[in-house]
Amino acid sequence: MAAGTRWGKDFDPDKLATLETRMWKAYYRRQPARLFILLIKALRAQAQVSWPRALRASLLLTRAAAGFARASGDYERFAPDIGRGYRMLGLPDHVDVEAVARHELRWWVVGREIGLSAGEAAGDAITDLYASLYDLPRERVAEAGRLRGLAAEIRDRGANDDPNGPTGPGATYWPEVARLLRDSYRSLRVALDQADATAALAV
Repeated sequence: MAAGTRWGKDFDPDKLATLETRMWKAYYRRQPARLFILLIKALRAQAQVSWPRALRASLLLTRAAAGFARASGDYERFAPDIGRGYRMLGLPDHVDVEAVARHELRWWVVGREIGLSAGEAAGDAITDLYASLYDLPRERVAEAGRLRGLAAEIRDRGANDDPNGPTGPGATYWPEVARLLRDSYRSLRVALDQADATAALAV
């Protein structure tokens, strides 16, 4: 693949991290309409897709996330909506969309099943997600996955210790979550740029 043509690489890491922080807040504060709007913006920022495509993908992904939030098992039933959502984003034909959907769902599940110590397992699942999504070796995106998984663990631990619970302002943990997400997306962007530069030199 030629440099500069990799799907979904031309995002602003800091903007995407800010949007994801706001999305996580909306999810845990049970604000589905706000989550939906933020997801549309995040998909446009990451995938550079049209408003209609972002809207349709967001409908599918928000439905999966909302269903998962209420579920206590049989999580695999949400994978089809996740896969359809990713397909709407125009992934290249060689990307295994079913694998992407499984890895996306997996990192949701480990957070649910492992609980407050899920950071490492979530990071591994996110690393697998990025490797499938961007068609890269795991080691190139492992740091980005690790940091995003750690951000999720910090959020969970902070909310657990906060007397106001997940709906409170979270002043003791949200700033650290935001920093980790920013570092994660910066690491991902560097990995993508380096991969395309290496591919260009090999031509």
